[in-house]
Amino acid sequence: MTLNVEGRTNADVRDPAPLLWGAAAACWTATLMLSAFGDGHDHAARHGSLPGAAQVGGFLLTWTVMVGAMMLPTTVPMSRMIVVASARAPHPGRTRAVFAVSYLVVWWLGFGLVGLGADLGRRAAVQRWVWLDGDSRLMLGAMVAGVGAFQFSRLKDRCLTACRDPKSIPWHRGPRGAGMWRAGRHHALNCLGCCWALMLVMFAAGVTNLVVMLLLTAVMAAETTTRWGKRLVTPVGAALLVAAVAVVLSA
Repeated sequence: MTLNVEGRTNADVRDPAPLLWGAAAACWTATLMLSAFGDGHDHAARHGSLPGAAQVGGFLLTWTVMVGAMMLPTTVPMSRMIVVASARAPHPGRTRAVFAVSYLVVWWLGFGLVGLGADLGRRAAVQRWVWLDGDSRLMLGAMVAGVGAFQFSRLKDRCLTACRDPKSIPWHRGPRGAGMWRAGRHHALNCLGCCWALMLVMFAAGVTNLVVMLLLTAVMAAETTTRWGKRLVTPVGAALLVAAVAVVLSA
């Protein structure tokens, strides 16, 4: 499939969707392998042990795979727009790469390090207050309740609206170089703003809970890419609040 842009050949505006879906499929395959052959990260989290360099590296690898599996499907509409917007740039491929790198830097480095910090903080807390290890469901329930409440916030609505609207991307310096870096960062921050809380649920569930990952991926993709996505925000938030109560009561 190719995208139509006046003045450019079909090769310059090839649809990026197959590449993105292929990369997402590779990430899901890697996730299945991680689920089948090891859960050292989850094991360490359950026992509250502080990780060494190898465990940190394993976490970052796992996080990268999970972000790719869950976020790449949500980027297809925006990537198509970027392909069209950059078609007349002197070096379209290089320009698109700048956008992709700036987007990934925000997601992988920004939220990945935040997630790692939160994980280290949780483990340190469990080591200091041992009783938290026995009441892990209370911690999980509180986190899920917070995520559910965030679904009703103005920040969620504002970021989701901007993430779904290509017109919100700043093109002050044109679709090339610094302008494309700024555009990728802007888009990634908006997507991060509307998806970070749902990603925390995935983080708490762990790589081995593929059902939760699939459901959250479907929700985030629908919220950010479909016309009816915003209608999901309220029922998803309500479902998360009910789930939080269920988790606490089962503790």
